Amino acid sequence: MPRQLALLLCTGFVLYLLRLERRQSEGVSSALWIPTLWVLAIASKPLGIWFGTVGDAESGSTLDRWLLTSLAVAAMVVVAHRGFDWPGALRRHGWLLALLAYMLVSTLWSDITGIAVRRWVRAAIVIVMGLAIASEANPRQALESVLRRSAYILVPFSLMLIKYYPGLGVEYARWSGLQMWVGVTVHKNTLGRLCLLSAFFMFWVLYRRWKSGPSAGSRVQVWGDVSVLLIALFLLRGAEGAYSATSLGTFAIGTALLLGLYRLSKSTLPLPRTALLALVVFLMAFGAAAPFLGGSNLAGFSSAFGRTETLTGRTETWAELTPLVERQPWVGHGFASFWTTDRREFYRMSHGHNGYLDVLLELGVVGFGLFGAWLASCARAFHASLSEDYDWGSLALCLLFMAVVYNYTESALNSPTEQMTAVVILTSMVVSHGAIRASARSHLRMRVHVPPERDAGTAPAKPGLPENRGIVRLLGRDRGQRRGGARTGYRHPGSDRVGD
Repeated sequence: MPRQLALLLCTGFVLYLLRLERRQSEGVSSALWIPTLWVLAIASKPLGIWFGTVGDAESGSTLDRWLLTSLAVAAMVVVAHRGFDWPGALRRHGWLLALLAYMLVSTLWSDITGIAVRRWVRAAIVIVMGLAIASEANPRQALESVLRRSAYILVPFSLMLIKYYPGLGVEYARWSGLQMWVGVTVHKNTLGRLCLLSAFFMFWVLYRRWKSGPSAGSRVQVWGDVSVLLIALFLLRGAEGAYSATSLGTFAIGTALLLGLYRLSKSTLPLPRTALLALVVFLMAFGAAAPFLGGSNLAGFSSAFGRTETLTGRTETWAELTPLVERQPWVGHGFASFWTTDRREFYRMSHGHNGYLDVLLELGVVGFGLFGAWLASCARAFHASLSEDYDWGSLALCLLFMAVVYNYTESALNSPTEQMTAVVILTSMVVSHGAIRASARSHLRMRVHVPPERDAGTAPAKPGLPENRGIVRLLGRDRGQRRGGARTGYRHPGSDRVGD
């Protein structure tokens, strides 16, 4: 097939998918394209690469700076025009703001302070985009549209570039010469990260629709989602010998966890919040210890995905980098300041292949502690959201644990401009804002004595039922939550009983 025809067909396919998405997301505004374009920008090649105007690793591209600045300003205008209570929304993300503040302070002892400050400004844009999504009439539907649009656009075009435009979609490793599929991204690992998030999101969408029955969505929409899922899984496998084993393993873990959470919702077994937080802390400590143990704690997992005990040379890399952590253990080298052009050339790599190691290199133990506190706060918020919307709470928890595990052998944690970290941040802002609205509705019911069934519009009042029956049930549920909610924090779907 001529490549011009392939480009035309791929463009038509993507436009058709976007048309289907528009029909399904009638409640979102056109302003949602602002955060959508931002996600597309951070998940794909910079504009400077597409147009051949990129500078070195420090200076970056003028085109990208203008694009990101324009999107940030547009998002701020949208939030201000809507009269959104953004100070109240940000107060629920104290640990994230503390982490961003420390990142900014750390630029003071950076070797490239001016460049580091510009990179921090670029990273802080994620907050503005999160507020723009949270200010939508239905924030969760809005975030779902952003994730679906990015998958609909980036995944098919990646396949088309690899097959018909190899000059853009295929690259060769600089030092080994190994062929790599990169698609619309800059590296096989970033393509793997894109396909990991897209495939998992599509799996969640399809599984949720299957649980809801045949009336949930059109059949054409289902086939569109299935097509993108299959393409993402195909690209996730990658070229022979050059696939992202970390992305494949993380996808397997994420799907298993999602199915386990849905299975748990049908049983009487609780999901204790304390145990969940302890698991997050343990997984972070396990991943952070890997470079200092020479990868010995990960050796058993590497063979399962066809990798050597050296984790494709990562153990040698870690042996070189861990002594640098010990030189500046507490505060690191400054945000986005370690991997300069000289260090990339010297170590023949652009990151440490371990997100926790890169955090220690840039931000030290202090920054690592703030990252841990922020991830724990996300786990707490996601756990609480299970009682309000189990589907979204399950998705959020899976994204969090996938990010924690993915950073064992790849680096996607130390900057909010990394797609995986950005998605976790956006999800946390949307989920927490949904909890605020749910709390407000609950307080409104208690003040006006409206039965929850009548307020939700799911069931009419039964004949002969006292008017205050709903508030009695609501108060009884609150008492049950005070007794058992501190331990479990969630209510089984379709039940008024809190597990204890």
